[in-house]
Amino acid sequence: MAAQRLTDKAALAQQPAKDDLFMVVDASDTTGSAAGTSKKIEAKHVITVVSKSLSSAEIQALHTTPIELIAAPGAGFGILIHSGLADNVYDSVTESSRRMGLIGYGTPTLSSHNYMIVNWMWNQTADGNAQIMPGAISTTVMANQPVKIAASLAITGDFTSTIHLSYTIIKL
Repeated sequence: MAAQRLTDKAALAQQPAKDDLFMVVDASDTTGSAAGTSKKIEAKHVITVVSKSLSSAEIQALHTTPIELIAAPGAGFGILIHSGLADNVYDSVTESSRRMGLIGYGTPTLSSHNYMIVNWMWNQTADGNAQIMPGAISTTVMANQPVKIAASLAITGDFTSTIHLSYTIIKL
């Protein structure tokens, strides 16, 4: 349907995947017309949302086994995180200690992370959401680094969580 107008096409009924394409007009490139040149851009260079479900066993192992949330973007690129949310589902054992989810470039640690989930499910006996907050304790480089989640100390509570992050791949 090459002759079909863009406004006649079906709407995408979900968030774009990182490799979905948008059409843009590059107004600074006038080789196509005086108004600009039509080009494509991948959704990952605009804003993308990743959702990663973590089992209770994965959460309990985060202190020693960090999990990748976003893959490394490639040489010359970095991941700019805009916001995040942890959607938590309580199971059977309450987390009795204050533990943080640590999110950052490379492998986050207590002394080097970029974002955190404060007091993750501490004393909670019901499902709930937690805002992912900037941590700003980092000595890591973001260039071509994955984003991972770890835990500040061992977590013993029994809950699952889906981590949602909105981000953009940027040229460094």
